[in-house]
Amino acid sequence: MSHAGLSLLRHLTDKTGLAGGLSRALASPRLLVHDRGRVLADLACAIADGARVISDFRVMGDQRELFGLVASVPAAWRTLKEIARGGARADKRLTAAVATARRHAWAQAAARHGALPGVRIADRILDGVTCIRLDATVTFAHSGKELAEANFKGFGHHPLLAVCDNTGGEPLAWMLRRGSAGSNTAADHIALADAAIVALPPGFRRKLMITTDGAGASHDLVKHLDKLAARRGCELTYSVGWALGEREKTALRLVPEQAWQAAIGARGEVRERRADDACGNGQCAHRACWIEEAHVTGLTGLLREGPAGDQLHAWPATMRVFARRERPHPGAQLTLLEAEDGWRYTLWATNRAADTKGWLGQAAYIDAAHRVHAQDS
Repeated sequence: MSHAGLSLLRHLTDKTGLAGGLSRALASPRLLVHDRGRVLADLACAIADGARVISDFRVMGDQRELFGLVASVPAAWRTLKEIARGGARADKRLTAAVATARRHAWAQAAARHGALPGVRIADRILDGVTCIRLDATVTFAHSGKELAEANFKGFGHHPLLAVCDNTGGEPLAWMLRRGSAGSNTAADHIALADAAIVALPPGFRRKLMITTDGAGASHDLVKHLDKLAARRGCELTYSVGWALGEREKTALRLVPEQAWQAAIGARGEVRERRADDACGNGQCAHRACWIEEAHVTGLTGLLREGPAGDQLHAWPATMRVFARRERPHPGAQLTLLEAEDGWRYTLWATNRAADTKGWLGQAAYIDAAHRVHAQDS
């Protein structure tokens, strides 16, 4: 019973044309018992159902009365090996098949609801914008698999992913990388951003928001995003991680306490906790009984017009830098500045206009728009 919904998901691959598109992409002159496109679509369904290894695929094969004829585990392995032998040509055909199915599915969603779902930013919804989020993640390997290498979290791979926020984190593009690959490689981020935009149906490419976590801001990446933003008839807002260097630490020391604004969580509420010496009424509104856990402020003025002059002269004039501070969790690795003042700092840069009106122009929401985990923290 726990796998009952898998039948609907498998049916969806037929209704969107995904299974048929994969079949055409993997067509073979040989006479095959199992259509390779069907096998690949079924593998995707198995992964969505919680499969962790190829042998988990047999869950579907064991329920022929529900799924009909399903390939065996050896047939699934043969399919994957054939795709690997196809190289870049097979990859392009499969990507095109997935893109065609996505266009159909998104068109159906927009026709039914009037538009694609908006982007959730804390307690608000940003409509009319397609959001692409780039993120590098470490996946662990427990044996010497291809490209698995030691990295800062252990041993495994370090893929780079691009997902669409509007549709619940739908994968748009990905880059399978060695475990030792860097988190902030500009060339990889640029290639992935371009691939993700191409993966979008054409009607959803004109108004974009692209974010990347970590210290992803490099001259090459920001220059590329600015070039994309300058396209006629298009709008692109970016938000990229920014490194905490000496110039930023100097600027942070100059920020007056009143310039820090309270950061917000997933429900738009100020992130705060009860003070140790708070009164006995847990619902009180006494300011002294509550301690704000995180704050946000802008650093652009101090970096461009501070005592050291314009330290961002080599960067686009429209780019702004923001800082977020929060109480560090136990065991967090801190810089000397962070250990000294008891706050952990995260910085990011964005080209969102300084004169943006309404809630989206507030520093707390600019921060929430950058952070993926602001949606559920």
